[in-house]
Amino acid sequence: MIYKNECGPRLSILLVTYNHEKYIEKAINSIFFQTLEGPVELVIADDGSSDNTLTIIREHEGRDPRFQFKYLDGNSNIGITRNYQRGFAACTGTYVAVLEGDDYWVSSLKLKHQCDFLDNFYGCDLCSVNYFVYQEDQASFTIRTAIGNGHRFISARELIADNIIGNFSTCMYRKSGLEKLPPAIFSIKSYDWIVNICIARYSLIGFLEEPMSVYRLHSNGVWAQKPHVEKLKEQLGLIPAYDELTMHIFKNDFENLSNCLKHNIITSSVEDAVADTCKPFARILPNILDFMPPIILTLSRSLLPPKLKRSIVRIFFRGVA
Repeated sequence: MIYKNECGPRLSILLVTYNHEKYIEKAINSIFFQTLEGPVELVIADDGSSDNTLTIIREHEGRDPRFQFKYLDGNSNIGITRNYQRGFAACTGTYVAVLEGDDYWVSSLKLKHQCDFLDNFYGCDLCSVNYFVYQEDQASFTIRTAIGNGHRFISARELIADNIIGNFSTCMYRKSGLEKLPPAIFSIKSYDWIVNICIARYSLIGFLEEPMSVYRLHSNGVWAQKPHVEKLKEQLGLIPAYDELTMHIFKNDFENLSNCLKHNIITSSVEDAVADTCKPFARILPNILDFMPPIILTLSRSLLPPKLKRSIVRIFFRGVA
């Protein structure tokens, strides 16, 4: 049950938007779809959208009496980090759930389960859920991790090694945990990963294994548009600032991640270079294979190491893209 406490609403939902007119209807419907009692504070942090995102949101105001709409100034673009800073500050609930305007929730019990979890595990300042990654251009859904019906606990070090949470839309925070975030976190480029690492510095993270959210990858997304190597380089470049932000407590963990990222950058860069070289051959490869004796193809498949085969497939597949 969601109820009002003495100081304000029990739950705040932070809806973060920027030019999401194509997706915002689905996001809002997934909010109203939730099985919970009000009042619930719905904070809309729009970062200066130039499309009809805010108009669509306003059309839904008053549709469900459980939700009290609260708009932050959306007349200017302040950037994603500052937008989250003001959004978190504006939420007055005991718990703060986040939904980005191009994502959506798929379980009507998501918020209830997360509230119940935080009620029962006071040592956690964050409860996240399993989720599907939806690649819009391929119309494919991929589960982030194995589906279960239980929960597990995640530490900051585990999150540094593998950002299993992956996006803000899976998260519900204890407001008191958000208030412990170092102010400097909003002066650098901060995504969900470092916010959650800082949260986990003082508490455990609860992770519900049932998938209840969808993280959408689409061509309009700033992160999705970047080439894979550029994503790796950006992550690598942020690590020194993140290590400083966490006062070098996780220095060894960040160093291990840096080494892993450097290796992946080299590997991906080589594959990209080879793919560019192979592009002309990749286009005629099917014709070559048509004339190749079957025995040669069979021997090639059986003799090539699996890792090398996978690399060749990746290279030639990208070559014809």
